[in-house]
Amino acid sequence: MEKRTIAEAAIEVLKESKQPMTAAEITQAILDKGLYSFNTKDPRAMVRGAIERRCEGGNPKTTITPTYFEKQSESKYVLK
Repeated sequence: MEKRTIAEAAIEVLKESKQPMTAAEITQAILDKGLYSFNTKDPRAMVRGAIERRCEGGNPKTTITPTYFEKQSESKYVLK
C-alpha cells in the first residue's frame, strides 16, 4: 500500500467520483479501495476531521493551508 495521508486518499476518491460525497461515503470508498489503513474504531470521524482541516471557509483556528475541499449542502464535500 502506497503511503498517503487521509486527505490525499480523500482527494483521490473525490477525483474519481466527480460528484459531492459525504464523509461516510468517502470513508467507505477509501476502505473499499484500500487507500488508507485506519487504526481507529471510528474511521469516519478521522476522515471528516482531515477534510474539515483542509476545507475552504472552515474554522480559521483549525484550518490548514492549502485547502483542498469545499463543503456543500447536506454535509457533502467536493474538491476546490
